Amino acid sequence: MKKILLGLSTLIILTFGLNAQTQLENPGFENWEPIAIGPVPEPVNWNSLRTALPESLAKVSPAVWDSSSDAHSGKYSLYLYNVSIFGIVATGTITNERIFADLDPNKGYVFTEVNNPEFNMPLPHRPDSIIGWFKCKPTPGDFGTIKVILHTDSTSAPASDSSNWVALAYHEFPGDQVNTWTRFSVPFNYYTSGTPDYIMVIITSGNGVNALDGSEAWFDDLGLIYNDGTDINEITANDFKVYVSHKTLTVFIDDNHKSNVRLQVLDLTGRPVYSSGILTGTQRQFHLNVPEGIYIVVANMGQKVLTRKVMIQ
Repeated sequence: MKKILLGLSTLIILTFGLNAQTQLENPGFENWEPIAIGPVPEPVNWNSLRTALPESLAKVSPAVWDSSSDAHSGKYSLYLYNVSIFGIVATGTITNERIFADLDPNKGYVFTEVNNPEFNMPLPHRPDSIIGWFKCKPTPGDFGTIKVILHTDSTSAPASDSSNWVALAYHEFPGDQVNTWTRFSVPFNYYTSGTPDYIMVIITSGNGVNALDGSEAWFDDLGLIYNDGTDINEITANDFKVYVSHKTLTVFIDDNHKSNVRLQVLDLTGRPVYSSGILTGTQRQFHLNVPEGIYIVVANMGQKVLTRKVMIQ
């Protein structure tokens, strides 16, 4: 729950300034702290049903989160699980803002407390995507989710008015069991050209108000990817490698920062015939079901665009 302000962190920010992009607080869930209600600690800078409003409901809310020693890296990961209580399924939920609870799940929501730093996280940047690692064991018919909202002023989710949302990244995890740590990457869909004030992150082990009892999920090593930073700007045309064989396109962008890139294949009229996201430093292959001819392969990396002309035969 609480915000940790470290002198060393402040020094690093002042030293590197704009060369460092803001990341989520306690993204690997390594740091945990006791809370006033109940014996289960919360991950520092993250909030649960036990620190929700109103306090009368927070006191009787079940614990639907915990730390786990089964981690992708470090000592701990975040463990979420759904619990049925009084005929209602409480969805395993953690957020970096604040939960408003209600006995009717349809009336509950997550919201920003702009005047309380324990329940908001400023983010005056425009990241390209959010990444992380997960494992899951959903009850058949259920699935976990992650929703990340970049917004100005205060907001809530669900929201009757989302006009101050700058961008949204939303992902539904598999409905089948995943036993090994698996990477996910979710792009932000931007609605405006503006800069957000805050970032709201909501992670669940079940499908919201339709969650099923018994679903479990583990999360670790969250991160924000910025494609307009120095990593992308250092990539040159020589790093963009494209090969074609029997209508199979092989693409590799030589960079070990694992940044997200939007790839398009255009015909000579400029019409897109194929589009996909790729990671730099990772070789990808795509089969193109297109007529023979000359095509342009475009790698869009924020303000930088690299192109290659290829012959498809």
